[in-house]
Amino acid sequence: MQYWKKLKESGRLVQMNKMREKAIRHPLTPSPSPSQIRSHQKQVQSLLRPNLRGEGRLLLVYDQLLVDDQRLNRGDDFTAMDEFNSRHRILISLSLVFFLVLGISADPRSAFAFQEQATTAALSVTADTQKIEPPRTDLTESQWKAIEALEQKRIKAINAVAGSVISIYGTNRQGGGSGVIIDPTGIGLTNHHVIMGAGVSGFGGLADGKLYPWKLIGTDPGGDVSIIQMEGDKPFPFTHLGDSDSVRTGDWALAMGNPFVLTEDQYPTVTLGIVSGINRYQPGAGANQLVYGNCIQVDSSINPGNSGGPLFNFNSQVIGINGRGSFKERGRVNVGLGYAISSNQIKNFIPDLLATKLVEHGTLDANFSDRQGKVVCSSINRDGPIAAAGLNLGDELLEFEGHPITTANQFTNLICTLPADWPASLKIKKPDQQVVLISIRLLGLPYPKPGPPKQKGGRKDDGEQDESPDDSKEVPDEDSEDIQEEAMHKLLSSPAGEVRFADINRTYSKLIHDRWNSLDGWMRDQENSEKVILLTDKIKNRELTGQQKLYLSAAGKFRIDWELDSKKTSYLFDGEKYWSWQELEKPRSLTVVEAKTLLPIVQATGIIASGRANRSPFWKLGTIDGSDKADGKVAFRMVFRDSDDDPFYYWLAWEGNDANLPAHRLLKSGADKDLKEGGVRFEDWQTQQFENPDIKQVTIPKKRVFIRGLEETELLTLENQSLEILAEGTEKLFEVADDE
Repeated sequence: MQYWKKLKESGRLVQMNKMREKAIRHPLTPSPSPSQIRSHQKQVQSLLRPNLRGEGRLLLVYDQLLVDDQRLNRGDDFTAMDEFNSRHRILISLSLVFFLVLGISADPRSAFAFQEQATTAALSVTADTQKIEPPRTDLTESQWKAIEALEQKRIKAINAVAGSVISIYGTNRQGGGSGVIIDPTGIGLTNHHVIMGAGVSGFGGLADGKLYPWKLIGTDPGGDVSIIQMEGDKPFPFTHLGDSDSVRTGDWALAMGNPFVLTEDQYPTVTLGIVSGINRYQPGAGANQLVYGNCIQVDSSINPGNSGGPLFNFNSQVIGINGRGSFKERGRVNVGLGYAISSNQIKNFIPDLLATKLVEHGTLDANFSDRQGKVVCSSINRDGPIAAAGLNLGDELLEFEGHPITTANQFTNLICTLPADWPASLKIKKPDQQVVLISIRLLGLPYPKPGPPKQKGGRKDDGEQDESPDDSKEVPDEDSEDIQEEAMHKLLSSPAGEVRFADINRTYSKLIHDRWNSLDGWMRDQENSEKVILLTDKIKNRELTGQQKLYLSAAGKFRIDWELDSKKTSYLFDGEKYWSWQELEKPRSLTVVEAKTLLPIVQATGIIASGRANRSPFWKLGTIDGSDKADGKVAFRMVFRDSDDDPFYYWLAWEGNDANLPAHRLLKSGADKDLKEGGVRFEDWQTQQFENPDIKQVTIPKKRVFIRGLEETELLTLENQSLEILAEGTEKLFEVADDE
């Protein structure tokens, strides 16, 4: 520190201390004149200029700031500081921050050490009478490790997500928007308003620097979400959807995307911030479109081009899809308020979107208002299903979808996250204080049909309101643009809620079934085996108890011997026909339609379908019917229609397995989607190992519940008591004898 030694030898240090001591001890002493200040600064600069870096530069800055602060403490008129302070104090303060930042290295401890050393050197100039302690940085080793671990976690999360972020372009490879891949097959998410600018197909750039074709699968104009399919010959990097209900204000949040089309190498831009609000509501544009309900508010920079990209946490999980910012009357730049569609809302819509639908949002066809501390029904369509279900004007809303409701805005936020045809539940209180539970499928909020396609060369109107980032750019007028516009017009004119492309739907159905099979398909390699497993179950029916013996063949045959309240009933599938008989009665053949409504048979076919490559006696590979709920979980509602077009429904969950891939498991099944004829809920799936050369493990639901209705009212429960493999004596189990 030669400059410090030079300062001390010159006597200037003593002079500076005396000047400060005089100012501090004699607050009424007239302030130094501007000329004295300039002279003082010039002398310091002349001594420090040869080594004007590090502590020396900070010394100069602190020297000026302390002089100013002393004058303010004495009550001097700060404007009398003349030209120097009025023009340079801000620059000096910024310089201090700038040079402190220059001191930050890869090791955070060296940054703190530098700052402490520089601060100590600067403060040593003050008078002995004013003792100022330097900031302490005596963190423990474990605290330093925690800081470094958090730093590494953030870097790891960025690296994990970056490969799945899509820079979205149209077929002419122009425009700008973002997306994220959520499945290794290339299933991706983006905003509806992004595809409105890009079209129904185009190219997507990934962090590997390559462009891949994409096509639109399904879209939700109401919630501003679309699913696209990236096309390539290899598994794509992907990022899982996290649980947005666990997000709290103050959580770290990172945004990735392609703002201002900056990613020429296709590597996404990342910004870091915090969650600044949850459960926010942003009104839409047009009729029922681009509504952001129950969304996440962040201060991470969300700029034009970020739309459709992921908002993710330090666990490398997507917690939202960025889509909006508060830009109105502030120019098209970020002002610290961005909004992301919550991941849990997106999960509610994914089955509908993969079914290739134009999706509508749900409504009860009733409105609620806040009155005297209560949320009451203020308007209702008296001819609608909700009125028929029992809701009337003046009824108080207590709960919706299991959430206690305290304000009308809260209800609006929640219903915004649900698609049409969703089985919603609500609890209401009548004026006479009677509490009523209602379960009903939501109606759809219709969208206005688009006008005729725009003429070639005409002005485009992206239909966005001021607060949505403009992620589309005007592009040269080409034939491909006309084709895209015609395809988009056809999409938006199609009937909402209907499958648009049956072949694409079947492709995703097969993907779902294959993953289901890989999870529970213990029979898939035993289809020609004569091995039989026996489940012995306890039956609970209110006050009654009984026993069930369920025999399952790997070939798909089954037999059920049922005893409840001293009554014995048997059911049989011999590979071709269904049979039923009671004790001392002859077997009676059943039609397939009859068999679908008998819940003991339904539970047997569900276990077989899970075990033998998704093929049961009366249900094969079905298609995605839409979004639904089973046992309180978001589910794919699947449907199989036989040659007579008679349907059978089954619900598959979307869960994670050990391979960190989406896995699907049977939740319930029944003959109609509202389970008016009853259904079976499958719970507590477990795998049991066997030392058997043919069947090494068996996966079954240890609990099966017979249910009825959308509310899944429980009728009867079966709990497994034992599971065994039968080696002998099974030849006649699946034969119908006249003397049964």
